[in-house]
Amino acid sequence: MPLVPIEQVGQVGIIQDVPPYELPPNAWSGGNNVRVLDSGIKKIRGYTEALKTITFPPYYITPYEDSAGTYYWLAFGQNKAAVWDSSSWTDITRQTTTTLNGAINSSATTITLTDASSFPSSGTIAIGTRQVGASGGAANTNYYEEITYSGKSTNDLTGCTRASLNPTGNPPTYPAAHEDLSVVTPIGTTATTDNDYAATENTRRWTTTNLNGLLIATNGYDAPQMWPLNSSGIPSKTIPLRELQNWSVATTKEAGASTNKCEVIRSFRTFLVGINWTNVVARGNVEPRIVKWSSAANYGSTPFTWNSLDATLDADEYELADTPGAILDGLPLGDSFLIYKNDSIYVMNYVGTPYIFSFKLLSPTIGALCKNSVVDFEGGHFFMGNSNFYLCNGQTVTPLLTGKLRRAVFDEIVAGDLSDPSWQKSFVVADHVHKEILACYPTESSTVVNKAVIWNWEKNTFTFRDLPETSHISTGILAANPGGKLWGAQAVLNEASMTAIAPADGGNLTVVSTTADPAFTTSGTLILDDEQITYTGKTSTTFTGIARGANSTTAAIHTNSIKVNQVGKSWDEDSEAWGSSDYDTHLENLVFADVSNTKFYRDNAGNKEDTSNMTAYIERSGYDLGDPQTVKFVSAVYPQIEISGNNTVNVYIGRQMSTEEAITWEGPTTFNPNSQSKVSCRVSGKYFGVRVESDTDVDWRLHGLAFDVQQKGLRGSRAHQ
Repeated sequence: MPLVPIEQVGQVGIIQDVPPYELPPNAWSGGNNVRVLDSGIKKIRGYTEALKTITFPPYYITPYEDSAGTYYWLAFGQNKAAVWDSSSWTDITRQTTTTLNGAINSSATTITLTDASSFPSSGTIAIGTRQVGASGGAANTNYYEEITYSGKSTNDLTGCTRASLNPTGNPPTYPAAHEDLSVVTPIGTTATTDNDYAATENTRRWTTTNLNGLLIATNGYDAPQMWPLNSSGIPSKTIPLRELQNWSVATTKEAGASTNKCEVIRSFRTFLVGINWTNVVARGNVEPRIVKWSSAANYGSTPFTWNSLDATLDADEYELADTPGAILDGLPLGDSFLIYKNDSIYVMNYVGTPYIFSFKLLSPTIGALCKNSVVDFEGGHFFMGNSNFYLCNGQTVTPLLTGKLRRAVFDEIVAGDLSDPSWQKSFVVADHVHKEILACYPTESSTVVNKAVIWNWEKNTFTFRDLPETSHISTGILAANPGGKLWGAQAVLNEASMTAIAPADGGNLTVVSTTADPAFTTSGTLILDDEQITYTGKTSTTFTGIARGANSTTAAIHTNSIKVNQVGKSWDEDSEAWGSSDYDTHLENLVFADVSNTKFYRDNAGNKEDTSNMTAYIERSGYDLGDPQTVKFVSAVYPQIEISGNNTVNVYIGRQMSTEEAITWEGPTTFNPNSQSKVSCRVSGKYFGVRVESDTDVDWRLHGLAFDVQQKGLRGSRAHQ
């Protein structure tokens, strides 16, 4: 009997905007929780809880590495912020700030604030603004000054010692004059916190940027925040976020610090670029088409000013008035900065003095869907638009979903109604390890992001996956033990000296702990440096019945406190683990912020959705098997599939007598490639389908399949068994 092979099944991906019977044989008409890998289709790896549960719903998460190599994660909620430093979350919610009520000179010892009610009776403040001409420096030069005070009377700080701290640091501090309405921030032990951020789920969402080591965050409603650095360029989890230094002069001083807001701030070269402004004095309350940029900044420092009225510095602004839409986001691309409106795209290029930047309309009709819907990757920018996904390389804008998934995806994103605000929660993230972009959105039945389209930029293919109830996803590195659950079985050696022979305690190996979740199995193989060690039993901290130098490795001397990991099976050269318990902490992974359960998850870990089994499937209907006119009989299907361990998948076989007829599925039949070569069936029809599905703790990869087919002749539209 002839076999009809289906090969290169990972070459095309899932296509749902074209009828299945018109698709090439190696395309798929449905699927979920799968990705394209090499020439096959692979089940998505699972995710597991990482980091401890945070005290507030996390709406945004971002990694940060300081100049000393310390790695942090920062999370932002609607009115709180916190930092993770490998062991715990620490609240760094904004400091209480106010402004000067009247200008001061460089020798004033009483300083009047607009509101000093939240300030303690003594402490330290910082003032950073533009110099107005006094001792301590020339006019029109920015200064940052730290001042201690010994008393408080209503809104007056008394007994002030000027330039009391850090006179030679970065930034320097020395007595200076400060303008009326300059921002005053409590620092050090004076730093009290406040929970008055006003981000929202939809339009007022957080974004962050990194300007030469300085982390800056904004949500479109509160004044932009920064995580202060010390004189060595290092932040501290004990220091809260504070208002971006020199922000009070974002326009004219009459505007006041509290009236100047912008939706997004991004770093570009040594500048900060603010887009979509609120309360710009010269233009009324809101001006969504304005782009403003700061003066250039030194490493680890904030810009001197945002004041476009100062002709001596390079801060300025420009209105993108060629198209009527509002600016949503922007990102650097090579030597340019691309600005995305909801109806158009502009290119911003550095040209130097006197204009600083030039602007060019790149696309007058295509724009982004929402804030955080643009991401950069090695091929340019990927972004979600109002009716398609696009690739922008700075010169051209290419639609990606056309003829594949455009209708199917956007019917889910907007549910046929753009007035539903849930679509504004959509966002994109790049997974550089897998060469994938995840376009994440809430499905029709959800008000929280719960699904992603996966675009493989090497293959130009699309698949789908489920997400936890996610507000944001970022990519970064997590330590092997992030303080919550471990990613795999791991402990630390607790032998005083482990020699090349078995330890003196009679074939046992003692570690600090084996109780981490997921735990070591009761028997198995350990890895210490380059040596593997088998064991036959385990107590809470001791492995028993050990045998050194397993699997052709060499028994060696190991120092105390080294990592002890459990060996897991792995794929071949692609490093996609079947269930490996040791993860490379030098590779970035996706980290999900689950806003509903107030948790974080590390992707690419195990085969489950945290503790629940994952359902994954790939499906194709409409196969005519070479002849759409004749009735055919299929007696077997031969899946070419790898499955982890001695596990099985479910295989369904479908049949149709016409393209208008609904497909009838028969099965499931369990299939184990270790003991079976085919799925036997007795199915006749003109068109056929196949579905491979798993719903257990299993991993699999499908390389191809083949149908065992016999011709039955022309029989109208009746199915025969």
